[in-house]
This record gives sequence, structure tokens and C-alpha cells, in this order.
Amino acid sequence: MTKISPRERVWQAIRHQQPDRVPWNFPYTVPTRIKLENYYGTKDLNTALDQHIVKFRVRLPYKEIRPDFEKDEFGVVWNRTVDKDIGVVEEYLLKDPSLEHFEFPNPHHPDRLTALPAFIAANPDRFRLVSVSFALFERAWILRGMENLMVDMLQNPGFVDDLLDNIMEYDLAILEDVLKYDIDGVNFGDDWGQQYGLLFGPRLWRRFIKPRIAQLFSLPKKYGKAVFLHSCGKVQELFPELIDLGLDVFNPFQPEVMDPYEIKKQYGTQLCFYGGVSIQRLLPYGTPGQIRDEVKHLMAEIGRGGGYIVAPSHEMPGDIPIENLVAFIDAVREES
Repeated sequence: MTKISPRERVWQAIRHQQPDRVPWNFPYTVPTRIKLENYYGTKDLNTALDQHIVKFRVRLPYKEIRPDFEKDEFGVVWNRTVDKDIGVVEEYLLKDPSLEHFEFPNPHHPDRLTALPAFIAANPDRFRLVSVSFALFERAWILRGMENLMVDMLQNPGFVDDLLDNIMEYDLAILEDVLKYDIDGVNFGDDWGQQYGLLFGPRLWRRFIKPRIAQLFSLPKKYGKAVFLHSCGKVQELFPELIDLGLDVFNPFQPEVMDPYEIKKQYGTQLCFYGGVSIQRLLPYGTPGQIRDEVKHLMAEIGRGGGYIVAPSHEMPGDIPIENLVAFIDAVREES
């Protein structure tokens, strides 16, 4: 019997074919990475965890301007004194609803993709996913501020159009360069939800986000790549429209805001789901036995017929005990 590679296994799940076993991925925050490196005795966690998906970020490295404060290519300073992974925006750059004095970074910067060939060569058997973080709405509020952007959607819609169009064109220019390489998919990170629904409602999503996310999705699809979306929160009311736009894989599949078993019944032949193991409740507060039972059940039920990549419902934070991390990883990796 021919052995199936992790890369092939992920593709089978995306295509709604039954793989020999459910593919997996274990994303983690910096504190959890350190825990796992210490436990497994290696910094090569892709090998230690047999990761099926590896991610390449297209953003340029941040520059440290003082301890725990880093500046990104847009000029935004991130305070990482508490959150070592993302951080908090120190100051919003767009004080007024205008782009008159703001210059977007060069999407074709020569350093952006210099590490991509080596990344591809190092992962011949893993699913190679290019990550476009802060893809649209998130980049807009990072520059303008969440409250200001929400008000602008109602009071200054022309400015919001201008801002989002510039962000979209920046992303598309990067993708034109990226898609020349042998990658498998593109992940767009753009949180639209909170625990109780959309941050700005479906009407404003359709007005500002949908036409632009459609253009972003269409470019990887033209190259035959899988389209992933990461959007936290209760956003399932958008699934029918996202499916129509060509979305292949939805993440993080949070069980606190959507019943994974019911969602699989509704959309399981049209969307592949990636995530589903709770980082809010199960992983930090469950017992190893409870974790093993729920993970096995998810894999058996959601994974039936393909369409599932088992993973935590977000990068695993540092409050998860090491015994729970190991119970999760072992339950997933055990031969079925």
C-alpha cells in the first residue's frame, strides 16, 4: 500500500475525499512553543509533531525599536511587553479619515520572499500554506483604530473604500509574486466576528468586505491553490456567501460559537473545517482523558468523508498544562 504524505492527506480532506486518517496541525503561541520544545527536547517541532501544514508569512520582519516594542513595515509600533505573539498597537497612524499623507509599503520588496524557496525545499511532503495576515479589515483598523473605522463606515464610507482598496491592491501585488512558487494554498487572516456575531453586521460586511475578499480569493483560485480563511468569532451566517466566493477551508471553527457537528452537517460537503478543539475550555480546563475522548470523537464524526483538519481553535496559549498539550497531540497522532 502506497504511503500517503501529509501534503496529500490535507489535499484529500480539502477535496472531501476520505483520507486514511484525519490530517492535523498544532499551531501554538510563543509560551506554548517553549513548553513543547522543552518537552520534546528539540526546536524542530514540525518534525517532532509531524505537522501536516507549514506556514510562510509574507510580511517583512518587524524591527525592534526598543525592548519589546517592534515596528512593522507600515510604520505601526507593536507593544509586546505582555503579548509576545501579536502585541498591542501603540498608536494609530491614521488620525483623520484621509490617506493624503500616508504611504503604503512596497509589496514587491526584495526581502519579502527571499526565504520562500528554502521553505519549499525544506517541506516537500507537507502542505505549504502562505499566510496573509491582517488581510483587509484588520489592517484597516490597525491603521485607523477600531472605533474610528466603525464610525467611518457610516460617516466616511468613501475613505473606507479608499483605505480597503489600497490594502487589497497591496495584498494582490504580493500574491502575484507568491503564486509563481510551488505552494499549496493561501490563508487570509481577517477577524470579522466576536462571540455573539459579526462585529459590524452583515450589511456592512457586504458593503465593504465582500467585494474585496472576492477579489482576494479569486487570484489563488486562478492558480489552482486552496483558499483558507481565518476569522475568529460567530461568522457562520456568512458561510453560504463565502462558499459562493470560492472559499475552501474555514478556520478556526470555534466550538464556543458554532456547534461543529451541526455545522459539518450543514456545510460539510462544501467547506473543509480546520480547528474545532477548544482553547477556551477543553484544552486549558479539561482533563487529559476528556481531551482524548473529545478529540477522538471530533475526528471520527467531523472527519467522516473528508472535510476536516483537526487542530486547536486558535494558536494554543500558554495557560494549557503540558499534560493536556501532550494528551491532545498523542490522541491525534495515534493510529486509528
